[in-house]
Amino acid sequence: MKERVILILCVLAVLLTAVICLPFARKIDTTVTATEYRFNDPAYAVEHTVVIHGHDTRNLLGCGEFRGTFAVSGFESGQEGWRFRVSFSKKSLGTAFSRRPSGETCTRDLFHLRADRDWSDFAGLIMEVSDKAGHTSTGTFDPDTGRFLVSGPADREAAVAKAAGLFRKDPYWYGVFQRQPD
Repeated sequence: MKERVILILCVLAVLLTAVICLPFARKIDTTVTATEYRFNDPAYAVEHTVVIHGHDTRNLLGCGEFRGTFAVSGFESGQEGWRFRVSFSKKSLGTAFSRRPSGETCTRDLFHLRADRDWSDFAGLIMEVSDKAGHTSTGTFDPDTGRFLVSGPADREAAVAKAAGLFRKDPYWYGVFQRQPD
């Protein structure tokens, strides 16, 4: 009897571990309004339309990835043919890569993104990109003057709170959002 209870507990532990650790694919197909803000200009707010199509394959711990289209109106990577991939892991909290229509992988526009599981709430950091000769580009981000994109209509106070909540697992970026004026 005791051996049977131990066996049942072991089987339940394995099943629970599998449910928590194995990724579950969710199809994402939504269009939302998002607003772009500047860290150093509380009055700056530009609304964008964001079309998101793809698959989110995160597990219950939040590790996994999104592959598909994340098209922001007015962004280069929002044009026809661009693909988007975001990796969610303990080491890489929302590192985003774009793939040009030619197939070349690059980091363009959004480079760090956090999103909830259904992608109705998201926040991303926007890189300043300078094109160079020979089809290369250089991207930079300054947390004092940089731009960020948050889902929802223009409301800076709510957007900063939402972004801080989504970036809470990343102490550096969480702290940057916590320092923002309302």
